[in-house]
Amino acid sequence: MTATEPAVRRGSLPAHTARRILRDFLARGLEPGDALADEATLVERYGVSRGTLREALRLLTFLGAVVVKAGPQGGARLVTPGPSVVGSALGMVVQFRGATLRTVFESRLAIEPEVAALAAAHRKDSDLELLVESVASLRSARRKRGPEFAAHSGRYHLRVAEASHNDVLATIVPALAVMTTTVPWRFPHGSREELTGLISTVVDAIRSGDGSTARAVTHVMIKSVVDGLQRDQPASLERRILWPDVDEVLSGDRDA
Repeated sequence: MTATEPAVRRGSLPAHTARRILRDFLARGLEPGDALADEATLVERYGVSRGTLREALRLLTFLGAVVVKAGPQGGARLVTPGPSVVGSALGMVVQFRGATLRTVFESRLAIEPEVAALAAAHRKDSDLELLVESVASLRSARRKRGPEFAAHSGRYHLRVAEASHNDVLATIVPALAVMTTTVPWRFPHGSREELTGLISTVVDAIRSGDGSTARAVTHVMIKSVVDGLQRDQPASLERRILWPDVDEVLSGDRDA
């Protein structure tokens, strides 16, 4: 610690500085995409050493809140962290706790029906267009071999979460969905047709603002997958999930 650095518990100064940067970002009315000040100005503003500042910026970069580019027009800029940050961190934590695929589906069963009900209350026309597209894609892929149906199913769940317009849930649902991709399982035999029909019903309910139906049918849909896995692939439900490659999944390379 330099003579100018504030007294903060040992080892926490970079994290403390990172929090100050983000709080200052809100207080000053900055937006994602805005540049932070140059290094010398930031060192003076926060009263820390260059090393501490750089560690703070590395932490914010890891968390997806800052990008740092080299060159004359470079420097640190604010960006909006995506769900991959939560998914990656939460996935690591629950792996150490021994979470299984069953516990992930139990979590989704507790959360996603309410998310669907919120989507029915708050969806916008642009959200509905994407959900209708998901139904069409699922119908097209339901008899095809390979991962295409799983990819469209995963994308549908993410779109419902976005349609809820609840920032917390729109972050948690993708994190849970990503975790289901870290152990091998497949949709129960003969379930694709049924799932496509149930999803279509949920989308119709969201379209008409019928939260009760959206909630109830989403519950039936997720439970039918769990029941099918219990019947046909019980060992899969007891497999421990792994730390997910969230960026890969959310980019569409491994949606499930």
